[in-house]
Amino acid sequence: MEALAAAGRRLHCRRRTPLLHDHARREVLAVVSGVVEISRTSPEGRKHLLTFLVAGTVAPLVRLLEDTSLEYGYTAQAGAVVVCLPCAALLAVLDATPLLWRDIARAGLLRQRDSVAQLQAQALGSLRQRVAATLMSLARDTGTPLRDGQHLPMKLSQADLATMLGVSRQTLNKTLRQLAEEGIASLSYRRVTFLDAAGLERAGRDA
Repeated sequence: MEALAAAGRRLHCRRRTPLLHDHARREVLAVVSGVVEISRTSPEGRKHLLTFLVAGTVAPLVRLLEDTSLEYGYTAQAGAVVVCLPCAALLAVLDATPLLWRDIARAGLLRQRDSVAQLQAQALGSLRQRVAATLMSLARDTGTPLRDGQHLPMKLSQADLATMLGVSRQTLNKTLRQLAEEGIASLSYRRVTFLDAAGLERAGRDA
């Protein structure tokens, strides 16, 4: 572990600092503090926001595979501190302690489960269900307890959430207003609050 720590590069990031943009460096990120955004912008300027990383997260694990390109960009929000870990050094630690691979496998399987659930909701679910499912996914990704009165740790605007869902802000606003009126969840001043965690889970399951 000491060798891995010594091999890492510690970065104190300013606002909108791009990370992992040097594809010649095969690295993963360990977020020490703050928030890192995962998103992609098309050549036409359309942005898709995937999710966020918070302290304690190591990603993207897919970089442990050889000859794997990054499909999304990683951008640090202001004040984030991250450590860039060389994949070769991380693989050496994992191979020396094979039980650690179990954690890698579990993280990959959980991500696969969430990806399938999101695709299913996108294909079959109503916008209300998709919004609820996305908020719960953000809670899982950021290690946020799903309980009444809990806030997501990062700032999230209606525009951000709309890009995640692929809908207009006007369309999204109607659904957010409905969830707030039902006392399930609210998005105000770029802060998401879970008002009724059980109700949010039900909304995420209902088609």
